[in-house]
Amino acid sequence: MNNRANRRHEEDNNAIEYLCTRFNRILISVAEMFLSCRFDIRERILRLLQSFQPSGVCHLKLKRSSVKTRTAPVPENEAERLKTLEDYNILDTLPEQGFDDLTALAAYICKTPIALISLIDSDRQWIKSKVGLKAREIPREWAFCSHTIVQPQKILVVTSAIKDHRFANNPLVKNNPKIRFYAGVPLVTPNGFPIGTLCVIDMIPRQLNDQQLDALYRLSRQAIAQMELIREIHNRKQAELEGRQLSLTDELTGLHNRRGFFLLAEQQLKVAHRMKLLCWTIFIDLDGLKQVNDTLGHDMGDALIIDAGRLLKQSFRKSDIVARLGGDEFIVFISSYFKDAENIQTHLQTNIANFNQQQNRTYQLSMSMGIQRYLPESNMSLEQLVAKSDELMYAHKRLKRQSIL
Repeated sequence: MNNRANRRHEEDNNAIEYLCTRFNRILISVAEMFLSCRFDIRERILRLLQSFQPSGVCHLKLKRSSVKTRTAPVPENEAERLKTLEDYNILDTLPEQGFDDLTALAAYICKTPIALISLIDSDRQWIKSKVGLKAREIPREWAFCSHTIVQPQKILVVTSAIKDHRFANNPLVKNNPKIRFYAGVPLVTPNGFPIGTLCVIDMIPRQLNDQQLDALYRLSRQAIAQMELIREIHNRKQAELEGRQLSLTDELTGLHNRRGFFLLAEQQLKVAHRMKLLCWTIFIDLDGLKQVNDTLGHDMGDALIIDAGRLLKQSFRKSDIVARLGGDEFIVFISSYFKDAENIQTHLQTNIANFNQQQNRTYQLSMSMGIQRYLPESNMSLEQLVAKSDELMYAHKRLKRQSIL
């Protein structure tokens, strides 16, 4: 009985092995077709293979993963190392001449067909610059450079990878590019974190002399210096942008300030004139702000201003320009999606009434407003539009006072 079971088990294994061999031949044929055909046909083949998931593939994957590749130990400070790498904002960026010059020099000095500047991410080796290699990234568990960063003060030299127990079964050694020689210098940041390597690779066993090793050290320092320079430029530009945004922003409300309004509205007005669009300028004054400050205190006065700014921001589109000119004065520049000034005023007054009804405040929000239309054929300047809407606002305020009396 046992013999029959063993025989059947052996037959099953032979059948599986036969199927896998056949499937491997099919894959090889597909690969040959893939390499020889046009780009658009290659895309179709890829989509077909991605949708085809037979059970044999699972067996092949298990068989592939059973190859013992010695993975490098993870550095003790891995979390901090990855955070430092992230701070450089360099992963998945485009090639840059400064780094390409360094890899070209490394390949030339060491007389190797391959040279790389690469960074070790959480699960991959991402290549920033390369000579003699097409791949953009490889799995981290395959990367020679994963071993290099474990000892950041030393250069890792592998004279014959096929004879090194760490790499003998590595897919990059057994298969293309069939690495035999590797020399890598850690890229160590000023705060001591090894984030990647500068390395040279050959397909034959060999060694480097002291001058070549020293040159690799020097080039690795230049690679880090290049990264530091790029980060410094990025940080400076970011600081300038944030400073500019602050200079265009009202500190209390977060809206645009006077400077921001005139800068942005001027640009929109030019577009409106060129495209012959109808626009509106709305000059707004808060009613009763002085009384709130005198009776309830300036904190309540600030709260009133903030509420007014928030209501105005919510009343218009994101593309419209809402600004606080200062004190109790606001201004809005919008393109033509309202029929007329009365429609705009009704829209705002409805929102104000809803706010007063829904919010439990010790004050009532009230606004006087002047609304000036811009016609492309009028060719009015922004200053003229603001002045005219300011006049209309004061007329509205006087009318409201007279109605109270």
